[in-house]
Amino acid sequence: MDDFSITSRAYQTLRAQIIGCTLKPESRLNIASLQSSLSLSQASVREALSRLTAEGLVEIERHRGFRVAPVSASGFRELTEACLTVELPCIRSSIANGDLEWERQLIAAYHRAAQTLQQVNAGSAGVDAYSNERQAFYEVLLSACDNAWLLWSWRLLYAQNMRYRHMYLSLARYELEQLPVHEEILQALLKRDVAKVEALAIANYEHVMNFVEQALASEAKTAVDKGKQRRTAA
Repeated sequence: MDDFSITSRAYQTLRAQIIGCTLKPESRLNIASLQSSLSLSQASVREALSRLTAEGLVEIERHRGFRVAPVSASGFRELTEACLTVELPCIRSSIANGDLEWERQLIAAYHRAAQTLQQVNAGSAGVDAYSNERQAFYEVLLSACDNAWLLWSWRLLYAQNMRYRHMYLSLARYELEQLPVHEEILQALLKRDVAKVEALAIANYEHVMNFVEQALASEAKTAVDKGKQRRTAA
């Protein structure tokens, strides 16, 4: 296997583990340990980490090496605003350029995502299964966009967005309740009603943003309370 293939495998594996939160936010990334667990060379792991640093999924700390980029409530709000800034022009372009085959693929991808979401909530599928189908729906939705730079930017932002979604199985339960809204967005897309699609998409992002912010705030409070309990016990 050539060096490029080995580095690519290291990159894809680490990227999937970070997005899926197998490698948790802020966890240290020891090159030797990763080399051993992935059965790869140190050079390929280091190159993969450098690529992930350029994508914002990994950070380098002076004298301390690599770590998974952190997540935060304020960070998620900024990320959501950036996603919308890039995503809405992509959606407008796709609606303008999408043909009947695009519509058929969109309907099929939507139903796969909706069915998988129901399976996740029934306990017969993992949250990553829904994340994969959700991404597949968005890939179809934006596939008719004719601006490659916008699509490239969207994929970088979407990967960051998925990290937050993998952290919260309860978000899947919340989104199940939002299926009527998702269905409404689909119908507006098929009718090429750009204004309605944008309004519904913005409102949906706002709801999810509030949900994640509340979850992060609750986690932060729990961590503080546990810290107080440990200090009291000591």
